[in-house]
Amino acid sequence: MMRVVACIAHDHDLRLVALALAVALLGSLATLQTFRRIALAPGPSRTGWIGLTAVGIGTMVWATHFVAMMAYRASAPVVLDPLLTLASLLAVIVLAAPGLAIAARRPLAARFGGGAIVGMAMTIMHYLGMAAYRVDGIVHWDARFVAASLVCAMLLSGAAFALFRRRRGWRNVGAAATLALAVATLHFTGMAALSITALTLGEGLSDVTMTTLAITTAIAAMIVIGGAAVSALIDGHTQGESYRRLRRMALHDALTDLPNRMHFTEELERRFRIDGGYHRLAAVMLDLSRFKVVNDTYGHQAGDQLLMALAARLTASLRPGECIARLGGDEFAAIISYDAGEELDAFLLRLRAAFATPFVFDRFSATIDANIGVALAHHDGFDPDALLAKADLAMSRAKAARSPEPCFYDAQMDEAVRARRELVTDLRAAVEAEAFELHYQVQASVETGEITGYEALVRWNHPTRGRIAPLVFIPLAEESGEIVPLSIWILRQACFEAALWTNRHIVAVNLSPKHLADPRLVETVAAALADSGLPPERLVLELTESAIIHDRNFALDQLQALKAMGIGIALDDFGVGYSSLDVLRSFPFDRIKLDASFVSAIDHDDQAVSILRSVAALGRTLGMSVLAEGIEQPAQLSIVTREGCSAIQGYLIGKPARVLADPGEVRQAMLLKPRSLVPGIAATG
Repeated sequence: MMRVVACIAHDHDLRLVALALAVALLGSLATLQTFRRIALAPGPSRTGWIGLTAVGIGTMVWATHFVAMMAYRASAPVVLDPLLTLASLLAVIVLAAPGLAIAARRPLAARFGGGAIVGMAMTIMHYLGMAAYRVDGIVHWDARFVAASLVCAMLLSGAAFALFRRRRGWRNVGAAATLALAVATLHFTGMAALSITALTLGEGLSDVTMTTLAITTAIAAMIVIGGAAVSALIDGHTQGESYRRLRRMALHDALTDLPNRMHFTEELERRFRIDGGYHRLAAVMLDLSRFKVVNDTYGHQAGDQLLMALAARLTASLRPGECIARLGGDEFAAIISYDAGEELDAFLLRLRAAFATPFVFDRFSATIDANIGVALAHHDGFDPDALLAKADLAMSRAKAARSPEPCFYDAQMDEAVRARRELVTDLRAAVEAEAFELHYQVQASVETGEITGYEALVRWNHPTRGRIAPLVFIPLAEESGEIVPLSIWILRQACFEAALWTNRHIVAVNLSPKHLADPRLVETVAAALADSGLPPERLVLELTESAIIHDRNFALDQLQALKAMGIGIALDDFGVGYSSLDVLRSFPFDRIKLDASFVSAIDHDDQAVSILRSVAALGRTLGMSVLAEGIEQPAQLSIVTREGCSAIQGYLIGKPARVLADPGEVRQAMLLKPRSLVPGIAATG
């Protein structure tokens, strides 16, 4: 060590030594700037940055060596071999490149190993450069110092790249200082290994010339290295701007520039993690009402214009601690951190005020409102997902109640909504898995007591809740849009099962209004019959008048096509709803089914009996049979028989079941009607 210090102090121009160290330090900082781009650059550009960094580090090492070599004051005349000097520069650039490629990898061992390769390349450059340093004397090298210079260069260079981090920080300044130290230690330890015995005294390069060369080399090197560093800075800034722009696009709604769902979720999670100086946190969900009218009336462009204007109003109303986002469509959400309940009340008032004034545009004006649901953190939910879910439940309650006031989450009221939503989810899964079964309720002739057919009724046995009543899940299927796939399954399953019956009874299947509106209905029914082998005359489709009134002409066309196939058509639930005679006139139904709720009154209401008599007479006049549903008592059976109904269905003759009814039991049940109420009609077995 003392020999190295003595070599620097006695054999070097300290001014040029300082210049060499400055080149090493500044060049190391610039080199690591370009080295960062290697790790971040994708594909072919990575190779380009490896090459540029190799040029930068090679120029830095070579310039440091050259300036420090010019600082050395030999005791004999000195000249330089220009070809070897140039070769030393090219050598360090070429040999450092693979080391840089390895050091750019993440593992610590790779970073250290790649840095060690760079240190070896610097050592080769140093001694190749010293070979270009021609002295008129006898040169002796101390192998110990040569080996020490190699080891120091590899260890310090490896440590420098091991210390480097891709993110900027003071640790990278330490890495640059370590790399500069590797270059300086290599050079001056290598120079301490050199001893010269002069043979002659003569003119070599003068001190002035050597100083001029050193300064010129240092300036030229810094220009090259600086250019590479500036390129890295520009590229980093460009990529940083691109990243920030892409991140903003990813986290903001393209139409309104409000935070989107992802951004909103991140912000809510962040606020749960930190207190932020506030004691309370609330999540608010907003669903626009009357917005669809604007879209349908004026077009989606008008709807977009309205959303942008609303977003501007909402943004203008925000204060510190408040955030509002568009989650999608006409659904918005907000977060507020607050200290006192009055702040939350004021925020909700400002939200409502954004809807108070009509929106006026060049082509149209519109007034919209919002259904608002609120959930309080640590009171209603202890994590972001739970809080949002409960705010959404409260918003659904506000929407159902058509309330202009914000609805706060209420466990007792909103858990019913949550359970309903869960049931819809389970229903959707059950439809996909076809996890239903059909039960059949018998229909029998009043005159003969013989079975005339069966109505297929769907049943759902929930895996955890047990049997779910059709009155519960059928409306859910209607609301959720699952009724059509469910109806298709019922139709196909009923056809397949009926085709296997040993008798030739008909099977009646209910047709929902939405299924009747399906343009593929006729095709679906034809496929079910063809696949099952069930004759069309054994299938009856039952529908209510509500299925027809939505699009009367289309519905009647559908029914005409089905009837032309030989399928029977029954008008279900007659006696409730519209019960329009015009519907009976417009379409020749095969059967009218009197609703059970209507029939239930005939055993104690003379007016109901009169209406029953009129409907039965109307059926006979129009050539349509009349079936009375909901027959549970012998008295009811006697009345419908007396008034001219042709068939019955109800618990009196059989409940819905997987197993078909026994004909003997049905005939026996038909004998229960009091004969005194049915003069002229003999009971048959």
